[in-house]
Amino acid sequence: SARAGGRPAAACDVEVRLALPATRTPLRAGTEVRVRGEWVQGTRPVIRGAWPEDPTYAGFVSASSPVVLAPSSGVAHPLLAARGAMEARIHRLFGRQGPLADALLLGRRETLDPALRQSFAASGLVHLLAISGAHVALIGAILLLAARACRLSHRAASWAAIGMVAVYLAVIGAPPSAVRAGIMLALALLARILQRPSAPMASVSAAALAILAVDPMAALDAGFQLSFAGVLGISLLRGAMLKQVPAAWRAGKWRRPLVESMVVSVAAFLATAPIVAFHFGQVAPVSIVANLPAIPLTSLALIGIVVSLVLEPLFPPLARLVADGAGLAMDGLTRVVDAAAAMPYGHAAVDPPPWPLWAAAAVAFLVALDLAGGLQKRVRWALAAGFASLAWLALPGFAPAGGGGLELDFIDVGQGDAVALRTPAGRWMLVDAGPRDERFDAGEKRVLPFLRARGAERLEAIVLTHPHADHIGGAAAVLRAMPVGRLIEPGLATGNPEYVQTLEAAARHGVRWTAARQDAVMRLDGVELDFLWPRPALLDGNPDANEISAVIRVRYAGFTALLTGDAEAPAEHEMVARYGGALHAELLKSGHHGSHTSSTEEFVDAVRPELAVISVGRRNRYGHPNEDVLERYARHHVRVARTDRDGTVTVRVAPDGSWARAQP
Repeated sequence: SARAGGRPAAACDVEVRLALPATRTPLRAGTEVRVRGEWVQGTRPVIRGAWPEDPTYAGFVSASSPVVLAPSSGVAHPLLAARGAMEARIHRLFGRQGPLADALLLGRRETLDPALRQSFAASGLVHLLAISGAHVALIGAILLLAARACRLSHRAASWAAIGMVAVYLAVIGAPPSAVRAGIMLALALLARILQRPSAPMASVSAAALAILAVDPMAALDAGFQLSFAGVLGISLLRGAMLKQVPAAWRAGKWRRPLVESMVVSVAAFLATAPIVAFHFGQVAPVSIVANLPAIPLTSLALIGIVVSLVLEPLFPPLARLVADGAGLAMDGLTRVVDAAAAMPYGHAAVDPPPWPLWAAAAVAFLVALDLAGGLQKRVRWALAAGFASLAWLALPGFAPAGGGGLELDFIDVGQGDAVALRTPAGRWMLVDAGPRDERFDAGEKRVLPFLRARGAERLEAIVLTHPHADHIGGAAAVLRAMPVGRLIEPGLATGNPEYVQTLEAAARHGVRWTAARQDAVMRLDGVELDFLWPRPALLDGNPDANEISAVIRVRYAGFTALLTGDAEAPAEHEMVARYGGALHAELLKSGHHGSHTSSTEEFVDAVRPELAVISVGRRNRYGHPNEDVLERYARHHVRVARTDRDGTVTVRVAPDGSWARAQP
């Protein structure tokens, strides 16, 4: 609750994300987190969501007392307490496989090993970790069998299954994909109770209407979109695709289920691939084949997990035996996932689908199909396909031509640096690539999605100012995912993992390496990059990485920007002595994230910028930007833009040299 004058002023009910130290044991569901503090409203979300505006990360709690953890209250929060008890039982039964069992049954992924999560994503099997149709149907079937084993009638067993599935969905937090499956299962069982026929498409429509009536924003959820796209793809495409399979292939005890499984996998892939590409920037055709062993193994594991949880309070030895069997299935699933993720050309990074082109092609297809109604079937379809292809290819030609000019994008990557430059000819360069740790890779999560959304398919150069993880951490992911012409960096001999992996990725993809040295110049499409630092002699000693941070002067049509990396006061002093007033620039990327070690009085006075951009993470532990630096900018009448408050900062320079910061 917010307080005013010591009294509660208003109550609030919001979702708050708590970041725990990596070494701490994950909290069980239902654990109460008590902290006294003040809610600080953010100026805007760090990352803008899709329309309507996503309120995520609208602010933060500034704690004024230590965080206190209390056990779950089963009376106040019975569902959370039940989930917490299930989590404890899962980890007690499954040990090292507890995180995967937790993900399969309860949808909790944060305890899963990051490398395994990445393998699921690369193999296209991440849907197995989302509670959706297969999970809910399997759990419903288990509940029906259990009810029948208790000698309940068909009617009573169906009602019991509906009720227990509803409780299960409430316990796991009712994600849209699971709710969709639960509603469809309930409608199928109700039709059975009433002895009425059920239409699959009507059930899908009813599920969508029910979910959107309660939460219209669910339509923006990736799980909602993928769940409905998958079931619609299977419903609409399966029958038509099976008809195209030769009858001989569908005959036999083993061939028919194998062919049907393959057809279902292809149908689901075709329906969901554009959505996966849009949200996650990749597609994995290998999932079509990987689903064949992965889905049965998941089903076996899920059955074993549920049965062992039920048996554990009654017959602990038998529960452990069943859990061991489920563990074998999970080991097999992990092997399938790892093999599919390692398959050459099994997955690929892609640009987000151009939805206007898809829409235009679809409209052209339907119109041509309608107008050719009097022609033979094959001719109609060929004509419609031709018009759709024509619309797809021709529409970009009617787009207004770009105005040219230079664009600089200071990408919001948290506590780190990443600057994208687009030349007047539409070619791209990248200066630094953001941080990476065991939980977050800015190259994968921020830089690549930004570049793909802007239509970048290649980078002419990546410049890495110095080998600190907050600047080069995301570079390996970028080098793996996108063609790069040249890698430019100081070449300081260091063995930190991020630097080694960056060089290995560059060598593997044949990227040329160039040393960043003072007086080196790179020119591209009228844009000139002058390297003002480091001096070659600095590399002969054993300098700190910040001492040799590359400083780049970007010039175009009379406009100048100075990108300073993490260069500190000694480097600034030497550059002022060497270049003097030639350091003047309209735009300054503030050195070292606005730290007191940079942006000295003499340097700011020499540069005389109109705008300073500070790339910095929200509530970072370093206290960046420093208050003295901000006051210094204010004394020099320098406007300040900050990625922690403003998100990605974009500056556009026209061919005549005029420039402006793009409004967020």
